[in-house]
Amino acid sequence: MTNEFYDGKLIVGKCPVCGKPVVETTSGFLCTGMDENGKRCSFAVKRNVHGAVITPEICKQLLANGRTSAIEMVNKNGQPFLADLTVLNGQVVLELESHFLLGRCPKCGGRVKKTCKGYACEHHVDEGSECGFNLSGFICNRKITEEEAEEFLAGHRVVLDGFSSNDGKVFSSTLVLNDDGSVSLESRITTCPVCGAPVHVGTKAYNCRNYSNRSHHCGFSIWRNISGHSVTPEEARQICEEGQTREPLEMFKDDGTVYYKRLALGGNHNEQIVKI
Repeated sequence: MTNEFYDGKLIVGKCPVCGKPVVETTSGFLCTGMDENGKRCSFAVKRNVHGAVITPEICKQLLANGRTSAIEMVNKNGQPFLADLTVLNGQVVLELESHFLLGRCPKCGGRVKKTCKGYACEHHVDEGSECGFNLSGFICNRKITEEEAEEFLAGHRVVLDGFSSNDGKVFSSTLVLNDDGSVSLESRITTCPVCGAPVHVGTKAYNCRNYSNRSHHCGFSIWRNISGHSVTPEEARQICEEGQTREPLEMFKDDGTVYYKRLALGGNHNEQIVKI
């Protein structure tokens, strides 16, 4: 398409206020229109908006469609964000883009967006909506990353390390969905096959609750890392409830050789985990 010029300046489109040509200048893009009293039309598009350089192509898109595609900008704290430029009542305004995660809301199937407080279903704040899915971005002094939130949305129960209580005690746990759509921490994995007490995730192993109980000691535990394989909560549950993992797991010898074994309870449900 051949470029058109007005008084030597590139025309990027028609003004949405008065219909006159909008031209490129050194400071941005200005309307050339004037009223009968010689007053210039106030419509203008800045050259730089929150760190984003507005090119003639972007301005042409704005004037032709009333809005631009998403543009990456930077806030006053240096953090990037996405926004569209939109013409509203003769003015150019920002319309923030929602950032959606991979995966769907486990309550209603809606999209899950990143918010200032964490991650929430797009219907969470809708008037009359019954969906309450909301995952806090900070739990027990630990940030929940976008990747971890997406693992949760995919239905994977994974162990997260680095939580800490108000008294400074560091612990590991997993995320679970509550009936009301909120998400909380749950360290209980299953029931101990030796003594029947709950098995909880620890920083290094899945331990029976009575592991440190002197009066009713139970030595049952499953190391979280066995021969290079990170044992998942689901695999730990299978070992305790079914006697062994359902599938062989990838493991490694000292020389790096890969081999596959199931993890299983020792004979007579003793406290040892064996490879079979």
